[in-house]
Amino acid sequence: MLEIADTLIEYRFIGIFLLSLISNSIPFVGLPYLNFIVLMSPFLNQFEFVIVAVLSALGASLGKVVVYFLGRSIRFTLPETTKENLFFFQKLFRKWGIFAIFLFAASPLPDDVLYIPLGMAQYRLYHYFLAVFCGKLIVTSYTLLAGKVAMEFIDSFTNSFELSFTIFFLATIIFTIFIIKFDWKKFFDRA
Repeated sequence: MLEIADTLIEYRFIGIFLLSLISNSIPFVGLPYLNFIVLMSPFLNQFEFVIVAVLSALGASLGKVVVYFLGRSIRFTLPETTKENLFFFQKLFRKWGIFAIFLFAASPLPDDVLYIPLGMAQYRLYHYFLAVFCGKLIVTSYTLLAGKVAMEFIDSFTNSFELSFTIFFLATIIFTIFIIKFDWKKFFDRA
């Protein structure tokens, strides 16, 4: 357990950036990079907390730019009638799209469902990146904060860092399994 923590601490800044970048570059198969961030949170001071949140958000946002350009490359294979139809999709999203992108980036919603069509419609890259970055900054920040608070809460009962970290690690694994197995589509269809 502590070996994992030591490895995360040793490569924390560049490792978190690369992990966030790679995890978010793979469409529809986002690796749980937030799990690694939450596991790092107990070891970070306030300054490191901010650096990790920004680097992770930047890596995740650049990864989503890869997904965006995947959508743009798909556009070349589409017939002209479909491209014309996408023009109207782009017009619709020009006004309110930045809010939808932000919402998807800051939540557990499957964001590639939105980002690939936005690339196909050639949505403004600057607005896209800005909205994704702000959303990812929020999701990484509250993940770090939740991890820090959870670890302190557990530690207040155990008074043993090793036992607290083990409980924290297992809780993270269980929570991840829940997030992966939960039917988010059905949940949002009911809302």
